[in-house]
Amino acid sequence: MNASIYKEGKGPLYKLDPRSKVALTLYVCIFVFLPVNFYVIVSLGILSIAISLFSIGRKNTKNIFYSVLPMLVIMLLFSPLYDRGGTPLWIQGNTLILTEEGLLQSLLLDFRFLTITFACSLLFITTKMDEFILALQKFHLPYKACLTISLVFRSIPDIFDSFNEIIDSHKLRRGADNRVNKKMRNRIRNLGPTLTSALVVSLRSIPTLAMSLEARGYGLDRKRSNFHSLSDYRHHVFYSIAFFVMFAVLFFLFRY
Repeated sequence: MNASIYKEGKGPLYKLDPRSKVALTLYVCIFVFLPVNFYVIVSLGILSIAISLFSIGRKNTKNIFYSVLPMLVIMLLFSPLYDRGGTPLWIQGNTLILTEEGLLQSLLLDFRFLTITFACSLLFITTKMDEFILALQKFHLPYKACLTISLVFRSIPDIFDSFNEIIDSHKLRRGADNRVNKKMRNRIRNLGPTLTSALVVSLRSIPTLAMSLEARGYGLDRKRSNFHSLSDYRHHVFYSIAFFVMFAVLFFLFRY
């Protein structure tokens, strides 16, 4: 289980201390839910996309955006239905469909979700998993919790790759019938064997996971040493404090 979503790069985020990146991501996730001006949240979302384009490139940025696009569309379509107060924008007969406040709340939810998604994605794409776990340990997170987080983020790409391989193998087995089964009902029906195969692959990986836990010293009372270190990074305390001050100033300037 050495899978990782880390991508090689040379941008400023790659040179930033993982502890500072963890702190910055935490600040962003908290800040977007504070009572601040709507345009500040929008600007922060646009800034996160711009940083992503500069740091990890257009292709990776596009993949992140497309992965959350369905959720953004769903929130934009259905959130205004729960906020009927304010200035009407769309009235169908005697029914109020959309208000200005409802639209602003939907856009606010979208930009909050988009900002958090890009902040967390940039953290894991620009940070090696070993360094991320070391950063969590520096924040005095228990070793068992760090190990659990490490296994989760290493397992997700591995399961995703296995799922794609299973889908490709089933397509090859169907052969010519694959052209015929384009109806949604047939596609849903074909998910049964695919999900069953994915479940079998996951169950068969349990012994590997158990050996991985044993090799990592899970359950031992002794303090575990680390092969890697964060000694190559400098001034992480300064950057963490600077990020905190920056968001604190933004909050006091643009709160409502």
